[in-house]
Formats: sequence, C-alpha cells, structure tokens
Amino acid sequence: MNKNLIIFSYDYPPLDGGIARLCNEIAYGALDYYEKVIVLTREKEGLNKSYNTAHNITKIESRSKRIYCEWDCYKYLRSVKNKQDYDILCGLWHPEASIALLSGFQYVYTLAHGTELLSGKTKFKKYFWLPVYAGFILKKVKKVIANSNYTAGLANKITKDANVIPIPLSVNHHCFKPLNINNTIDGKLRLCSVSRILQFKAHDFVIHTISNLPENYKNRIEFQIAGKGPFLPQLQSLVKELKMESQVFFHGFIPDKELPFFYNQSDAFILCTRETENTNSVEGFGLVFLEAQSCGIPVIGARTGGIPDAITEENGGWLIEQDNEEELSALLMKLIDSPILIKEMGIKARKRVETFSTWQIYCEKLFGFMLI
Repeated sequence: MNKNLIIFSYDYPPLDGGIARLCNEIAYGALDYYEKVIVLTREKEGLNKSYNTAHNITKIESRSKRIYCEWDCYKYLRSVKNKQDYDILCGLWHPEASIALLSGFQYVYTLAHGTELLSGKTKFKKYFWLPVYAGFILKKVKKVIANSNYTAGLANKITKDANVIPIPLSVNHHCFKPLNINNTIDGKLRLCSVSRILQFKAHDFVIHTISNLPENYKNRIEFQIAGKGPFLPQLQSLVKELKMESQVFFHGFIPDKELPFFYNQSDAFILCTRETENTNSVEGFGLVFLEAQSCGIPVIGARTGGIPDAITEENGGWLIEQDNEEELSALLMKLIDSPILIKEMGIKARKRVETFSTWQIYCEKLFGFMLI
C-alpha cells in the first residue's frame, strides 16, 4: 500500500440515507487497501456529533451552508500536496467530483446512484445539465462506479466516453441477520416494506392487490409499512376506504438498529416500485431488498430500475412486471398455500447475500478497479 484515499461526500454519518451508509462502509473497507483514509464531508447541523469514526479514519468537516461548504472543500483539496499519491472517491458527480477535478486531482472516481442521472421534466437538465455538464465530468473522472447495471446504462446514455463499472451494492450481513422468529404459526402471510412513502414506490398497488384477492386469501395477509413521506396521507385514506385497517399498519420511520428485528417479524418483504418516463423517480438499486434477504426474508420486487440486480428470480425472491396485479395475486396465493416455500426461499436469500453481497466482496471489487 503506497496510496492514500479521500472519500469526498456531503452525505456521511451521522446523516442517514443510502449514500451516507455506502460511503461509511467504503471508508471502513478502505483501511485494508490504503495507507491513510480521509473523509471530507460537511458539518451536520442538529445531528448527533458523537458518531463514532474509527481512530484511523481522519474526518474533516466543512461548514454546513452550501456555498461555504464548497469553498471550504475546494480550499482543503487545493492544499493537499503530492496529489498523485491520492485517490479521491466522490459520493456524487456534482458537486463533489467537479470540485475534486477543479482542485487538481488526477485520480478522481465517482459513485453513481440513479436519480441524479435523470432529467425528469426539466429542460435545463435535459439539454444542458446532463449532456453537457455531467457528460464532461463523467468523461474526466477515472471511473464511474454505478450501483447497478441500470444505473450504468444511465451514465452511458449521457456519454459513451465514460469508463463506467457496475458494482451492485452490498449489505452488512453481520448486522442484518436471521433472528429465528416463528411467524407462521397462525397461518397468516406477513408482508413488510421499508422505504420513503412516495407514490412511485407503489404501496397503493400492493394494497389494491391484497384487497382484490378472494376473501379466504385476503383475510390471511398482514402488510406492515415502515417509512415516512408525502404520499402517506393518501395511503392511509386508501386503507380506510378499502376497510383494511385491521390488515395494513403504518410504523413511521424505523432507525437502522431496529430494522433487523422489523424484517425478521415478517415472512416476506415487498416493494414493487414503478418506473415512469420523464420523471427522476426510480429505484437505482434498492438496498432494502438486500437487508431483508440478509435477514433470511425472501423478497418481492418489480422489474424496474436497478431492482433486478438486487433480486435473483427464485433465489431468495421473485420479480413481477410493473403494476401487474394478476401476477402478484398469483404469487401471494401461492405463498399462502405453500408456507414451506417461504422458508426455503429465505434460506436461499441469506445464502445469496453471503455469497455475492457482503461489504468485503464489494470493497474487493471496488478497490480492485481503483488500484489497478
């Protein structure tokens, strides 16, 4: 080891969220590959500042306000001597990778997650921000590390000249693990879901599908929904309208440390996210699918976005077509009729994670590409 690593990401613990958690796992994994690991981030106002960082990871925080933050980060990066001895991995192509390149670093890498590579309905993003600005940055960095084959495709669509490497995400399989809770003694099928409550997450589709099942199947399903978001009131109204208050339950936000228990209380995890043209709402990968599988809970998802990289059909989970009620109905009735199938698929789910999706495996791939 003769190089140092700077992880430059505004999203980093104690901030919650997928990018923050990903960068944190990479920082710890990097200790086996680099002489020194530095995290460059911004101060998180109002959050717990006692978050533990390993003593051999140096954490540098800029001021929290965006304009000051970017100036502080630029000044710090400009001040780094012997830049050729550093790799710098950025949480996003903008502004982190832009600032890193502007600061004079040669070995700049950026993560890609999905939504930041979509223009939605914004003409500015469609005709300038992505093809011109993003295209330039993605070509200049050494490699674009995409969280799924879908996200890699989005980056390649912006510019064919980018060096894009798809490395599907992983999960902390020591934290997310089976707890051997017996859920099937009363013959019910307990489904759960964890996500922001947004319309494109398609909780309404799942609820409608359950509501339209034959009574002898419908009454044997419970649906536990964790998360907060702007679509929650509409979802709660739908449950009341369909008279399903005794079957659908809302839990609000669940802290990371409590999620393994939440998953383990269920028989299967479900999130059938929609992909709609001309929006930037998409599941770039879906880490929650891995978290559930790591707990030995089989998963159900839609063939949209990067979800097919998180679910292998009949090997820990099932994929259905977007908003296909007939397909989901058949699957739910099959699981109710064959509870042994849930157990068998849960064992496969855990094995799949241990074989393909641990953070050790992810870091081996990531730093294998970066340290070539």
